[in-house]
Amino acid sequence: MLVLEDVAEFYASRRQSLFGQAFAMVRNRALAEDLTQEAFAKLIVEVKGGGRIQSAVRWTSTVLRNLALNHLEHRKVSLRIVEPDSQAQIDIAPDDTPSAEQVYIAKESRMRMQRVLSILEPLERECVLMFAEGHSYKEIASQKDLTYGVAVDVVRRSLRKLRKRIPAIQG
Repeated sequence: MLVLEDVAEFYASRRQSLFGQAFAMVRNRALAEDLTQEAFAKLIVEVKGGGRIQSAVRWTSTVLRNLALNHLEHRKVSLRIVEPDSQAQIDIAPDDTPSAEQVYIAKESRMRMQRVLSILEPLERECVLMFAEGHSYKEIASQKDLTYGVAVDVVRRSLRKLRKRIPAIQG
């Protein structure tokens, strides 16, 4: 018979095996981990409640199997309740909200770009930004009161400066 003191040792020896059983049934690592933890939690409750478990291996395996089957059955029912087309729309509907990682990367990129752009003279920076926005050399020359050739030189020279600096900051 299993006592509460033995549960930690039992957990250490059987966790991987039960996780494998759960994963084979649900094919989802996170869900398999949750089901494994829930099976062990039920074991602790049963032992604390004075339940007489003859074979902890068989008991936890049965509980885990029942938990997984209940989850799978609930999922089938849920999928039948949701209209077939709406589930497809949910699966393909883009979520425009950026993840925390995307927000962080964008912020870091902006800060890095600001540092790099700060090495340019004001005219160089303005011309490069206009070029990046899609303005032609002719438009840049016209708006900045430069000749066409000077606008081309300023943009190209500025881009060369930036190319030299960007790898040094990224590394």
